[in-house]
Amino acid sequence: MKLINTIEISPYDYSEKEYEYPKGSSLELPDEWNEFWIKCISDKKLGNLTAIKKGSYLVDIEAINDEELEEIVKNELKEVELDDFEEQISKIFGGIVIIENEISLIEPTCCGDIGNLIEWESIFEVKSNTWHQLWIGHPWLFYKKEKGYVDFSNYTELNLDNFEDIKSKFQFSEEELKKEIERIRIGQNTFEKRIRTILNKLGINNSERIAKLMTGNE
Repeated sequence: MKLINTIEISPYDYSEKEYEYPKGSSLELPDEWNEFWIKCISDKKLGNLTAIKKGSYLVDIEAINDEELEEIVKNELKEVELDDFEEQISKIFGGIVIIENEISLIEPTCCGDIGNLIEWESIFEVKSNTWHQLWIGHPWLFYKKEKGYVDFSNYTELNLDNFEDIKSKFQFSEEELKKEIERIRIGQNTFEKRIRTILNKLGINNSERIAKLMTGNE
């Protein structure tokens, strides 16, 4: 079991031309969607990035070099009025991916962001033997700690009070999961520092605060 911290690189945010997209879903046509994605993001010199799997827009933050990250930061801030940034800067979309035997088991969903790391960290602070919500976007998950393991439900948009007979879909060692989350936290803090360095290079004021807002490290 391995965790990857990812951000979403949407093709529509980086393309400078209108490219024809595949006539089918990413599940049906993963190769075609991957080609479309690469074509779009290549307009902003991001064509060497590799998604976690074909058809996905999620990229491991540790696989992004400084030149690529600069393009991403500029894109994130392109519509932000920096004189009034506090209410305008959003956390970068993405989040934690759990991979086992080279298969992606859990991924962030719509509106999930890298600030959701704090949700994963809270797993080890809550009461055991009861289900809790894990916000990763929508749909979300529920989890339960029990006897040294952490169980995760399937994706759902039901509230905990309305979810009857929750069943475990995935189970991981609590100790191993905690070690992976701690490793991810170190990487996210490094990512924040890299963003701050880029903001300074671009001559943008309030770089420390902006980097924290973008990563959710508030």
